[in-house]
Amino acid sequence: MPVTGEGSLLKTALTALIAAVVGGLVTALFIFAGMSFVGEDVGDVNINESPAPTGEAGEDVEGAAGGSLEGPTVEEVYTRDGPGVVSVDVSSEQGPGGGSGFVLDENGHIVTNQHVVDGAGSVSVRFSDGERRTAEVIGEDPSTDIAILRADAPEDALQPLTLGDSDSVRVGEPVIAIGNPLNVGTSATTGIVSGLERPIKAPNNYTINNAVQTDAAINPGSSGGPLLDARGTVIGVNSQIQSQTGSFQGVGFAVPINTVKGVVEQLITTGEVDHGYIGVQMFEVGVEEIATFSGLSPEELSERHGLPENGAIVADVTEDGPADEAGISGGEVEEVEELPVPRGDVITEVDGDRVSGADDVISVVNSLEPGDTVELTVASPDEEPRPVEVLLGSRPEES
Repeated sequence: MPVTGEGSLLKTALTALIAAVVGGLVTALFIFAGMSFVGEDVGDVNINESPAPTGEAGEDVEGAAGGSLEGPTVEEVYTRDGPGVVSVDVSSEQGPGGGSGFVLDENGHIVTNQHVVDGAGSVSVRFSDGERRTAEVIGEDPSTDIAILRADAPEDALQPLTLGDSDSVRVGEPVIAIGNPLNVGTSATTGIVSGLERPIKAPNNYTINNAVQTDAAINPGSSGGPLLDARGTVIGVNSQIQSQTGSFQGVGFAVPINTVKGVVEQLITTGEVDHGYIGVQMFEVGVEEIATFSGLSPEELSERHGLPENGAIVADVTEDGPADEAGISGGEVEEVEELPVPRGDVITEVDGDRVSGADDVISVVNSLEPGDTVELTVASPDEEPRPVEVLLGSRPEES
């Protein structure tokens, strides 16, 4: 059916998005996978974890937000967990900088963002009592924007926070962000979970998937601080804001704590993380989205342009990378219903599951390790789908 009214606006918006993707303004994604152990043993891991809520949906949230006996108030959460949050101060060739962090265990390990300590010559942390302690960087993982510090501090200064379960979080739940925004001192802001499963850009241009979106105020200096649920357990590490001005505009993102758990254990135990790699640059708009915004059904789009009816489009592949060696290829940008779209291979299934867009591929691949294989169903333009097995390698340092 033709595009009219609201559909025309959507098509215009999609055209702008696609033009930005093709022009590089929106980063396309070289996919990396899960983690494996490398390096020497540098420490022990002792993490406090809390089980997911067991009540009915909204039961704990309602109690916490309302301050009833079913959950703590914001004041109670801040009073209990605030002392476990630290300010991180960094000195580097670029000058002074810093952010936030939180105590992970009684061994003095502290979680922060990798971009906070990137290139640091020296690092110190300031606890809630005002005491400043020198810290060392134990390990960094730019692919997830997580770093681990270790501070030599007395036991009474170390108040580890409890890690929650980011997979159990729901949109609309209240959250609390604690950190040192704009270096004004430890502060708390509140909001809700605005969205889930958001892909965000890592410092080395790879993709961190399943980020938690929140409207709790996150400003420069908040990076590395905890995002807490209504029970006061950590569900994410505050990392990014999306803003045209560089200040808070209600769109913040936290690295999900379930991703952080696996990373910190490896950083503490081995000092680094080795990610797997498939070497595929994915187009951010899936086939079904293109059909929707063009005003065609997936069947009509397929008949007109030789595309499958669903899938994630491959824009490019790394030469001699795993996908390239498996016979997957990208393609030149062409007009598809007046939209600029790469005419590369389309991944329609991953391990037998249907694919709607790039996020479906990323989610599966990120759950695997180097040396694992992933089974794909791939369709080249105007050709029938074919099975492709890809052996994951170790990814380069930067995308």
